[in-house]
Amino acid sequence: MTSTPPRLPTQPRRKDRRLDDDAWMDRFLARASFGHLAVCHEGAPHLHSNLFWYDGSAIWIHTAPVGRLREIVGDGAAPACFTVAEHGRILPSYTPLEFSTEYASVLVFGSLEVVADLAARRHALEGLMTKYAPHLVPGVDYTPMPDKDVARTAVFRLTVAERVGKHNVKPGDYPAYPYPGESFIDAERAAGRITVKPGGGD
Repeated sequence: MTSTPPRLPTQPRRKDRRLDDDAWMDRFLARASFGHLAVCHEGAPHLHSNLFWYDGSAIWIHTAPVGRLREIVGDGAAPACFTVAEHGRILPSYTPLEFSTEYASVLVFGSLEVVADLAARRHALEGLMTKYAPHLVPGVDYTPMPDKDVARTAVFRLTVAERVGKHNVKPGDYPAYPYPGESFIDAERAAGRITVKPGGGD
């Protein structure tokens, strides 16, 4: 029996939905609000979900200075993959087998390391502030980060080696409908089931 060689990680089964457009992937990585980072340690997977910033060549993530991810990466570098995805409209059909959905995703492979250089860490943290609070001005709306605050934060850099996009998007007049749901956080808050931290923070 002839065996089929495994596909490369950047070769999805549905070739018609693969997208290698660098400009498209750059736009998606710059816009996506949330990402999922995966590493492997001693044969066990570890998934870390977080905010991130993409600067055109690397993905930057920050965490507390201690934790599982920090322990796994240590002072060296670790192979890692990272993904962002977005769900679009539901695409109905006359048979459930042919139902589908709009989606877009980017899968990134690269080398993950803890950033020691203070200037590089500041670069990442300021990039995150610009991405998530573009309407606020440092020195006007909030105090610029002092070195002691930068030093207290662990910053990770995923240098992009390979990446691939995947999407299934229909024209605006396609007979589709939005996913019949709302934000889980909003639904829990409306139902009075969510615990709100009075002082903010993460």
